[in-house]
Amino acid sequence: MIRIAAVVLALLPLQDLEKRRDALAARLEGIRELKFKTPIKIREGSRREYAAFALENAKRVYGRDLGAAEKGLKAMGLIPSKLRLEFALTLHAGFGVKVFYTNGELLLIDLQAGDEWVLNKMDLGLVDQHFTPRVAETLDGQLAFAALRMGDAEVVKHRIWHPEKLPPDYLSKVTAEVEKWEREESKLASTVVPRLFVRVGEFAWRRGAVLGLTLFQEGGWASLDKAYADPPVSTEQVLHPVKYLKREKPIDINPAAVETLLGEKGYKPVYRTVMGELGTALVLESHFPKEDLSSASEGWGGDTFSVFEKEGAPPLVVWTTAWDTEKDAVDFCAQAFNFAGTLTPENASLAVPVLLNNSSVAVAVNVPKEIEKELLDAVWKGIKKIY
Repeated sequence: MIRIAAVVLALLPLQDLEKRRDALAARLEGIRELKFKTPIKIREGSRREYAAFALENAKRVYGRDLGAAEKGLKAMGLIPSKLRLEFALTLHAGFGVKVFYTNGELLLIDLQAGDEWVLNKMDLGLVDQHFTPRVAETLDGQLAFAALRMGDAEVVKHRIWHPEKLPPDYLSKVTAEVEKWEREESKLASTVVPRLFVRVGEFAWRRGAVLGLTLFQEGGWASLDKAYADPPVSTEQVLHPVKYLKREKPIDINPAAVETLLGEKGYKPVYRTVMGELGTALVLESHFPKEDLSSASEGWGGDTFSVFEKEGAPPLVVWTTAWDTEKDAVDFCAQAFNFAGTLTPENASLAVPVLLNNSSVAVAVNVPKEIEKELLDAVWKGIKKIY
């Protein structure tokens, strides 16, 4: 009898959670105008589980091989040389988190989390049941889609706050708040945590809210539903929703010629991603924390960020960027020359070349001087506009 009673008591919290889930699911269906195909699971979660979730999410954003990503980020001065990327990404995971959604489960770290928090994360499970778009496996592509998905959930939250109708100036006010946070408050956090982590960690929901509200204002939930069939492909489209609405695509850069040349020199490619407009802005913000250089990244058109390794040599990074206009390229190049000086290797046989070519700029780190010209010649062969 005692054992049976203990089992019954253990089941009561789960029954309470499921009862709350069902009530909130019905409410969410009314707000979001979508129906759950199956009930999502709900249970109490832990900070350790959230840390594992945060690490898995980081691997989607930065790449499965975090060690290779770490080498490239360090070479560009985005994270301190002694910092382990995997450790840093999970160090503070879970602090302040009340509830999260992953793999079909809603996990409550705080069982007293308010309804708006639960509904916000429950929406992720709802849209995942309806939409499965293909997303580029790059930092830029993953963050762009995360902004759409989290933006959807943020619109749910805003609709909870304003159930009748969003005020006419609501979008402009939310946008102004996000921009103010980026210019001011976020810089306080960046004095103790690398700028990269601060901005990437907040991008999906802050900028996602602006994108989501823009789409909602355009055509209600139907506009968000359609967006999953043709999601934003770059952080540029998220930072400037009008570019998403116009479907302004990035410039394609093919690194094949660079990989072939470096392969002949004994280097092997270990990491490749697209930094995007956000990543480009973060390079500038990391090196020039007291300056407002947003205009120097706003003309971003496309890029490829690659890391190569050779036994006995430091990681070689090639970052090829393409710009909307030659003026945009010149503006970025001026700043690239400035931060490249801080990346100069101790080994005098290695260089950090920065070169402007029409509307393209190449930045490379730890390049043997004897192959510098060959490498830059190979870079220009890979740039092709696709819009």
